[in-house]
Order: sequence, then C-alpha cells, then structure tokens
Amino acid sequence: MELKRIAAQMQPRSMAARDWVFQVLRSAIIQGALPGNMPLKQDEISAALKVSHIPVREAFRQLESQGLVRIHPNRGAVVTKLSQKEMSDVMDVRIMLELGALRAAIPFISPADIEKARELLLRFAEKQDYYASYKLNLSLHTTLYAPCDNAFLLALIEQMHANVDRFLHPYFDGSGNAELYSVEEHGHLIDACETHDAELATAVLRTHLESTKRLLIASPLLD
Repeated sequence: MELKRIAAQMQPRSMAARDWVFQVLRSAIIQGALPGNMPLKQDEISAALKVSHIPVREAFRQLESQGLVRIHPNRGAVVTKLSQKEMSDVMDVRIMLELGALRAAIPFISPADIEKARELLLRFAEKQDYYASYKLNLSLHTTLYAPCDNAFLLALIEQMHANVDRFLHPYFDGSGNAELYSVEEHGHLIDACETHDAELATAVLRTHLESTKRLLIASPLLD
C-alpha cells in the first residue's frame, strides 16, 4: 500500500500520533498517492498506519482546515479536488501573499540567505522526483520570504503550496526540467534579491507565479 511506503519514509515517529498521521496523509495527498475525490476510509488508514481511529479522525479535521480534505456528514472524509475557478482564485491569493512576503523580506535578506537559496537551486537543478522537487521549490521560496519575519504569513503560503502544487504531476516528466521548475527564473529571482531590488524581484516572482497559474488551470487533474 502506498500509504505504508510514505509512512515508512517518515519514520522514526517522534511526534504525537495525530500530528504524525496528519503529516503522512498530507504528504500522500501532495504526492498524488491520495488523489482528488478519493474517499479516506478510517479503518483502512488506521490499519495501514497501526494507530487507533482517534488520531485518524483528528488528522482529517486538520486536513480539512487546510483545504486538502472535505468531511461530508454521510460520506465521511474525501480528498478535495479543485475546479478551474477555485484554482484561479487560490492562485490569485497566493500571488498576492507571496509578492507581499517578498517585498517585506527584501530589506532584510542577508548574504547567508542568498547562499542558502543558491545551494537549494543547485539541488533543485538536479534530476529529482516530483515530491523532492516540490520540497526544494518550497524551501527555496521560503528562504527568500522568511526575513519578512511573519510566521503566520509564511504558514499561509506553505498551506497554499500544498493545496495547489499537487495538481502539477502531469507536467513533471522526471527529467528535472519540468515547465514549472524553471531554474533560470529562480536564478533571476535570487539575483534580484541579492541586490535588494524589490521592484525587479517582485516582477520576476510575479512572472514565475503567473506561469505556474496557467499550468495549474490547465491541469487535467482539476474538476
């Protein structure tokens, strides 16, 4: 079972059962192992992860709060699947949040931040599987946004990445050169951040995110 493989990758379990189950299910949704509209059966998940029903139910509620799962009174929990309109709306909000975070961060970005971003970009340019690329992409962006010193904003951005990036699987060919993951665009973004050019950096970021939005709206995984 794919869920068992993902759970094994996240061992050893050093957090509360509810949080661990949440992280396993969240990773499975992002990786596409639990696709949109798939029912989540408590019995099967409890057996696969070797936990009681209680942490599974609690994890479902956490996933619902992040928009990854919808709990129906008579159907139970189901993985969400966005429509094109919903995807467009989410991406518009994500663009506003990320541009705001970057603009606020620019004055405080340090040489150490730039060095870390370039190291992530080098790893990002290597051949990766989809989930590895997703995590590197998120880490790179977070490194540039983190100096804004707004944990709530950063958490919202991370949540939106998880909610929409799971629909990018059809564009990923495993070569490390998927359309979304433009090494050149990220390089230009890092260069602009290094010179503390807020106007250029936000312009590069907007172009990158608008390209991502177009890909996501065209994803065959949407409703």
